[in-house]
Amino acid sequence: MAHFCPNCGSALGEGAKFCPECGEPIQQNAAPQTAPPAQPHAAPAYAGNGAARQGVPAPGFSDRVNDPEILAVVRKNRKSAGLYSLFLIPLPLIGFAAYSIFSGEMELSAALKYGGIVSAVFLVFALYGRIKERAKNAYEATVIDKKTRRAYRHKNADNDSYYTEYITVVRTADGKNKKIVEREGSQIWAWDYLQIGDRFRYHPQFHFPYELYDKAKAPYLVCVSCVSKNPTDADRCQKCGLPLLK
Repeated sequence: MAHFCPNCGSALGEGAKFCPECGEPIQQNAAPQTAPPAQPHAAPAYAGNGAARQGVPAPGFSDRVNDPEILAVVRKNRKSAGLYSLFLIPLPLIGFAAYSIFSGEMELSAALKYGGIVSAVFLVFALYGRIKERAKNAYEATVIDKKTRRAYRHKNADNDSYYTEYITVVRTADGKNKKIVEREGSQIWAWDYLQIGDRFRYHPQFHFPYELYDKAKAPYLVCVSCVSKNPTDADRCQKCGLPLLK
């Protein structure tokens, strides 16, 4: 059986009286010291270790962007959006035709004409939105500035109004500056979640697209689907149960 120094753990030769490494005297009648069992390395605290991800993860981007549960929800949301568009586009045509038939105040041919024009406009907007959505690319960036400004919105001659724009200025990994502009009354996500100096990734396929690199700085973790806020030590969304990006 191999012997080891009781002081430093170095291997000892047969009959050694002193440790060749630390010089510790070796008692020949002492019980032999065997090598301590190898301790398994603790699973890393960042995403990708395959274990339950309890606690705040160490800095790093999550591999859960490719989680099967999350990808299934993304596909479902896209399908729902497509079905909604298919339902919405013919409504003007149907509405005009119904108005003509039941009211008798418009010729059916005129109703079909005007309804068809409005439905065509809906179709153009739906296609434009789909193309614009597909054109969005993921990127990595760092927040370099945040500011607000009042923007002028003219409603009519008797009622002028202003609204606030929330502008988060970021520098992408390729050195380009980019502005995330959010308007008062709409979704104010980047402004609330990202602080100056934060490194993040933008995932255009998600409802909530921002993922912090250092989640220890996050005030909360946001579900990429239902956009509910969760504690930073949560593993899954407390509302919908979807895995969180950690």
